[in-house]
Amino acid sequence: MSVYRYRIVNVFAEQRFGGNPLAVFTDAGGLSERDMQLIARQFNLSETVFLFPGDAECAASLRIFTPGYELPFAGHPTLGAAAVLHDMGECGDAFTLRTRSGLIPITRGDGVFQLRALSAQASPSGLSPATVAAMLNLDQADLAGPAEWVDAGAEQLLIPLASREAVLRAKPESEHFKRNAAKTPGKAIAYLWHQQDGVATVRLFFEQLGAVIEDPGTGSACANLGGWCALNGLAPLAWRVEQGEAIQRPNVLYLEVGMDGSVLVGGRVMAMGEGVLQL
Repeated sequence: MSVYRYRIVNVFAEQRFGGNPLAVFTDAGGLSERDMQLIARQFNLSETVFLFPGDAECAASLRIFTPGYELPFAGHPTLGAAAVLHDMGECGDAFTLRTRSGLIPITRGDGVFQLRALSAQASPSGLSPATVAAMLNLDQADLAGPAEWVDAGAEQLLIPLASREAVLRAKPESEHFKRNAAKTPGKAIAYLWHQQDGVATVRLFFEQLGAVIEDPGTGSACANLGGWCALNGLAPLAWRVEQGEAIQRPNVLYLEVGMDGSVLVGGRVMAMGEGVLQL
């Protein structure tokens, strides 16, 4: 029997039971890809992250799994892994982690862990306003612009809405959402956002094992939002990004976009517990 240690942390948490929960396996050597997928399904969190030894370029390599499939990059597992490594004394206040999308620089300051996102690319979705509104159970007047695919490590459909109220009122219609918010069957995903006075209200919906569910806090989508802002000439900016209100799981992310197009996504990480898994 093999024993694998893990920690539970809440990422983007500014209160004890806020943030997005994450399981971090601190030494995943010996686990197969199938093992990691089954463990992620067992924990049934948005993501579970598995840490492997680093090399000359990084402090550790990450494998990130949802209950249904592996992700090349995700923000809350990357920052959660960074916080665990820092707490274990294996990293200082500036280091790099390797994801399947590439190397991600990490910094820590004033209790906030921050990642530097990869450069983003955007492409039209081709979805009509009527289609987008229908799949979210909104009116066309609630849309603030076209839906676009944005990829800063994990491609997602970004949909700007005209008001905070519209973001909170959205209620995806399952079949329309799975059909229109996906490039690959079974992987529909969309990020709704509105910003006013430096505060963005956001929600992310994604398909998991055939159901459409809501994520409490999404660093990869925040990185995509920053990339979209950089591509559309909105830099420099510093926004507080609020997510999770609609499911009573408050998350706070910090988004910065520099004049050079650099995108930083940060948040606080709160330790919740630890344990061992026997295989």
